[in-house]
Amino acid sequence: RIPSMSFTDDHTTHYSAYPMDTVQIFSVKLAATRGSLQLPLDVFGTVEVRDHIDHNRNIIFQRTRNDCQTLTEEDPYLLLAGPTRAVMFMVSSPAAVEIDLKVRGAPESEDEDLSFLVAPVTCFSTMYSCLLNCACTSKLSTLEFTLGHIISSVEATIFVRVIHGSWPDGLHGVFAAFTTGIYDDAVFLEKRVAGIGHERIVLLDSRGERLPITGDGNIKLSRRVVSVETSGKLVVRVKALEGDKQVEKETSFDPLEASSSISDLEFSFCKMEVTVFWLLISYYPEL
Repeated sequence: RIPSMSFTDDHTTHYSAYPMDTVQIFSVKLAATRGSLQLPLDVFGTVEVRDHIDHNRNIIFQRTRNDCQTLTEEDPYLLLAGPTRAVMFMVSSPAAVEIDLKVRGAPESEDEDLSFLVAPVTCFSTMYSCLLNCACTSKLSTLEFTLGHIISSVEATIFVRVIHGSWPDGLHGVFAAFTTGIYDDAVFLEKRVAGIGHERIVLLDSRGERLPITGDGNIKLSRRVVSVETSGKLVVRVKALEGDKQVEKETSFDPLEASSSISDLEFSFCKMEVTVFWLLISYYPEL
């Protein structure tokens, strides 16, 4: 693919953006530990991704020692906080995952390393969006990444705001996004393709704590940015749980190359407005 070029009067070259292949990060799981490390573990540190666009850190997990996440056998998944922009896919220049995680000890002197490594995100050229599984193994642990290779995608940034009523205190809320692909559940070369449509991207899980809402009703999502195949859809789903009872609402969006989309989700206790801002992606940094 060769980018189209335009020239201004000062002879500055600009590259136009268009739908590009990206890597979707669905989840990161602590799959195994070795030595004396046994779950539950209080984990802190960073997990980040770098691609060829600018080689800057694109943080997907970040916790300080005073704000650890406790990983258990029942829930060994990191609570992700990124990426902050789409992660580019390129066969000739793969993205890299950088991991620096530690386990908090009783005194700081007893902190232990959990994972410290750099690994490439290896993808192969494909004509359809599909799931990828990547295991990053160090001396003390194995982290499993569930990823998606999203073809011909645009970047979606999601905002949710309570516009009527209020979210009850103590009500568990899970905000998630799903992105479908044109070849989901299709048969390709006599094998069933591992589609992306059933993999959720957790935007926020309140886990029984008070939902983080600003004074003007904006919900502070942990993650906002997802990649959406131009031939697919973006689905935003909100689940409210109280004991054994749960109520689930969802809305879907057709991807755009620019501008924004707005839809509502209505519960008995509040009405929420979901806004999605769309952006084309470029392989090249702005010049």
